[in-house]
Amino acid sequence: VTEEGITDLDQYHNCPGTPLIPDFFLGDDYPTPDSYSAADSGTSGGRIGEMMGKFRPLLTPEVMQKTAIVFALDFGELGKWTFDVKNKGTISDNDDTSADVTFQMTEDVFIKIVKGELQSTAAFMSGQMKIQGNLM
Repeated sequence: VTEEGITDLDQYHNCPGTPLIPDFFLGDDYPTPDSYSAADSGTSGGRIGEMMGKFRPLLTPEVMQKTAIVFALDFGELGKWTFDVKNKGTISDNDDTSADVTFQMTEDVFIKIVKGELQSTAAFMSGQMKIQGNLM
């Protein structure tokens, strides 16, 4: 899009006026926020919990109103995290709320996506991430 001279990307944003969050169809040049550096530390399993703590402040009432979805990140043996951006505004590893869509991947794939080292579309197309449910 930028190659075509389009610089106002708010029209493509699900929450116009708010900063874009890394990945989910952003280019390789998009900077990863410094606050996501926690992905480099910790032991297996602990890194995911640290990252979820970084995401929680992003679930504002405005984002919930504009997004209105429940999705889950399933890490297999490391557990499943549910993002309720429809009703509760929570991120939990023990929520039984039914997800509209579930993304299945390994911890390493998730960390690479968050850090901008792997595009979510590439992860899906290569089989590193599976999607079940309705994205819309």
